[in-house]
Amino acid sequence: MRMQLEVEFEDGKKETVAVNMADMVKFESHFNLSIAKLGQEMKISHLLWLAWSALSRQGLKDDFDTWVEKVGNIGAADPKASKG
Repeated sequence: MRMQLEVEFEDGKKETVAVNMADMVKFESHFNLSIAKLGQEMKISHLLWLAWSALSRQGLKDDFDTWVEKVGNIGAADPKASKG
């Protein structure tokens, strides 16, 4: 299972983030919520945390709160806009 999120930062930059199983397992531990229930009980903080976790895995050094202050918007990435 993979999830693609698009993060738009306050400076206008956009980034597509690939959330993988490692991020989802961390999510379940952090929020004590099954990833399967995400659609029913989703909060914006859930999406932000998943994107931050994925970016942290890729080398992001900001803590969650610092990173969130830079985010302007987040949502599901458009699958039609994928590269390739």
